[in-house]
Amino acid sequence: MFFDKLRAGAQGTVSKVILVLIILSFALAGVGSYVTQPKEEVAAVVNGDDISAQTLENAYRNERARLENQLGPQFSELLSDPLYVEQVRRSVLEQLVEQRLIDQKVAELGIYASDKQVRDAIRALPEFQTDGQFSNERYQLLLSRSGISADQLRDNIRQDLSRQLLLNALVDSSFALEAEAGLLDKLSRQQRDAELVSIPLTDFAEQVNLSDEQVQAYYDANLAKFQRPEQVKINYLLLDTHSEAAAQIDEKAIADEYQANISAYRQPAERKLAHIMLLKADGAQEKLTAIAERIAAGESFAELAKTESEDAFSGEQGGDLGWVEEETLDASFDQAAFALAEVGDVSGVVESADGFHLITLLDKKDVQTKPLSEVREAIAARLAKEQAASNFYEQEQRLADLTFEFPDSLDMAAQELGLKVISTDFFSAEEAPAILKNQRVIAQAFSAELREQGMNSEVIELGDNKALVLRVVEQRPAAPREFVEVQTQAREQATQVKTTELAEQAATELQQAWSKGEQAAWLAKHELSVTELNAITRESEQDAALISALFAMPAPVKDAASVQQLTLTDGRLAVVKLNQVTTPTDSTELKTQIQEGQNAIQGQREYESLILALKASAKIKYRELTAPEDDF
Repeated sequence: MFFDKLRAGAQGTVSKVILVLIILSFALAGVGSYVTQPKEEVAAVVNGDDISAQTLENAYRNERARLENQLGPQFSELLSDPLYVEQVRRSVLEQLVEQRLIDQKVAELGIYASDKQVRDAIRALPEFQTDGQFSNERYQLLLSRSGISADQLRDNIRQDLSRQLLLNALVDSSFALEAEAGLLDKLSRQQRDAELVSIPLTDFAEQVNLSDEQVQAYYDANLAKFQRPEQVKINYLLLDTHSEAAAQIDEKAIADEYQANISAYRQPAERKLAHIMLLKADGAQEKLTAIAERIAAGESFAELAKTESEDAFSGEQGGDLGWVEEETLDASFDQAAFALAEVGDVSGVVESADGFHLITLLDKKDVQTKPLSEVREAIAARLAKEQAASNFYEQEQRLADLTFEFPDSLDMAAQELGLKVISTDFFSAEEAPAILKNQRVIAQAFSAELREQGMNSEVIELGDNKALVLRVVEQRPAAPREFVEVQTQAREQATQVKTTELAEQAATELQQAWSKGEQAAWLAKHELSVTELNAITRESEQDAALISALFAMPAPVKDAASVQQLTLTDGRLAVVKLNQVTTPTDSTELKTQIQEGQNAIQGQREYESLILALKASAKIKYRELTAPEDDF
């Protein structure tokens, strides 16, 4: 009966509509699997040009490597902060966007680096040089290892140079006026004469004698200065298999590893080659055949390479390609080159992706294999390190399992893994024990969620086959320390504040007296003397704060002295009176350097303005940062 009702229902209009929709959905899903191709992830679109997510990832990795090399171990801690990682990624993406905008402007203006400029730039790259000179051997070797073709390298270099041509034009068109440079030259050599009175704090400290009530009042008014930071007391398990890297490895295991990876210790066959290359074009193969006949007739291969080869780099070197390993070049070229048996042999015409070639053998090295005795220690060290890493991984997994299965205790994990539960005293985030000074460890130790749940933390890797799990035993919230605990500190601070107040009051009195010409009596009263400062320049070996203040003060006029109080870099208070400003009237050879420097600064401003203008007029969408997926 049920099936009868089903069949009857299927004849109704509603049922037919539903059936059609179901069939259509399956049909679309099936067809979609054939017609829909995976879409490359896009990080941003700049005026219709995609910046792929892979491009962003590659650039981000390069920036990470640069920062790691620059910052060292500190960078590892920074990477544990998601906000920092996101900031770096955003910065890299913004650089890629700016680069794409410049490339689009280069294309719009028709700026194009010449072949000679590209060739000279490649020759100047230090990666392709040996002893300061371009090495075609190194050039070919690095290209083969990187998987980049010569054409790809030339295109990349051409793009970089074209971009640089635009920036150079922008910078070169920027200028500073000669009059401006002359004025800066004169100002840089300006001299100032002044008088200085230093007001020693010690003289006023002797006048300060605070009562206990005054110290208590200072403490009450400045509780934030006596704050004890949040502190925690934890227990933790430390898993450390780093020392196991020095474990003894069985000799048979070393021998087996050597045999299993014998190819890694084998120096492949190498050939020192030279070639004559013609680009693919009508008649190129016939022309190369004719050159081969001339070589066979006794003409010099090297001389013909210099005059006939269209590979500009090797041609200048008589076609020399340097030493080449087997299976590192174009397959047809490689096969023909390594088929040459004797030094001086010349191949027939060989076609490769780059063109047509004649190849000659200049020298050769046969396959060589390092004996086990030479590599035994390296193999043993690697096996020991791998074994330690394997042991660490197994124990780390077991540690994670046990501390998860028994989340309210570390005892079971300690017992099974033979570890000791280590207990700490109270510590703050800034005063953590050395082993715990890790950003992830600190984050877990001071996690409110972990503390409130009374659970073990996750396993935290510390590097070098080290990891730990912790649990918070007790927490002490941030709070002002008791007065009796910080009474001495409070008295010192209150005394320092009062001393500074008295000294500032004295400095103000001196400044006022000096402005009125009544400083002599004030100085005599306080038994202070004046230090003469003559012909002071911006480069004088004086206190930096004094130089900065002195050259910021207005020149004195007849009815108004130029007097100012300041704090020197060592914390002392002082009052300085500017007496005279002497500005040279002539210019020096520094004017040219100053003008060049100002030109560069102006060029940088022009570049920044160009980027802002390009961004303002561009249509830019950021998928990873703000734009929804539908925008693409």
